[in-house]
Amino acid sequence: MVNTGKRVRNASRDALKYVYYVIIGIAITEALNRAFINNGQFLGLQMLERDHRIPLILLWAFLPTICRFVHGASIHLDTISNFRYKPIVDCIGFYLQAIFFYLMAMSLKDPLTFSSSLALMLFLDTLWLIFLKYVKYIEFDKTHSQWLISNFCLMGILFILFINCASFKIVWSFFIFLFTFLAAIFDYYLNKDFYFPRSLH
Repeated sequence: MVNTGKRVRNASRDALKYVYYVIIGIAITEALNRAFINNGQFLGLQMLERDHRIPLILLWAFLPTICRFVHGASIHLDTISNFRYKPIVDCIGFYLQAIFFYLMAMSLKDPLTFSSSLALMLFLDTLWLIFLKYVKYIEFDKTHSQWLISNFCLMGILFILFINCASFKIVWSFFIFLFTFLAAIFDYYLNKDFYFPRSLH
C-alpha cells in the first residue's frame, strides 16, 4: 500500500510537472520565432539590422532567466515531501511563472511589455517564496534568500531603467540583457551546491 501510494503521488507530480514543461517549451519556441523568424522566413543577417536588434537582445535576456528559473523549479518539484498536496501547491506557482515566461516571449519586440512581464513574474515569485516560508512549506536557506535578494534587485533595476531609458529602446533592451545575464551568473555561482551538488548522498 505504501509503495502504491508513493507511485501514485509520483505519477501525480509527473503529470503536473510535464504540463509545466510544455508551457515552458512553447514559451522558448515563441521567443526563438520572434528573434529569428519574420513572416515565416528566417531572418539571417537581417536580424542584425536596427529593426530586429531589440528582439535579438531581449532573447539573450530571456534565455538565461528562463533556464535558471526552470532549473530551480525542476529541483524543487522532484524534492520528496510528506505533504500530500505538494504537486498541486507547487504547480499553481510554477504554472503562473510559465505563463509569464510565455508573455515575455511574446513581447520580445517591446521592451516595456517584456520588462513589465518580467517584473510581475519576479514580484509573484517573491510573494510565492515568502508565502512558502511563512507556512513552513520549505526550509528557507541561503539559496532561497539569494533568490529573494536577486528578485528585489532586478525589480529595482527594471524600475530605474523604465524611468531613465524608456525613450531609448535599444539601450533599455541592452541593460535588461546585461542585468538578467549577471543575475543568472551570480545565481549559479552562489548556489552551485544547490544546482550541482558534489555529493550524491
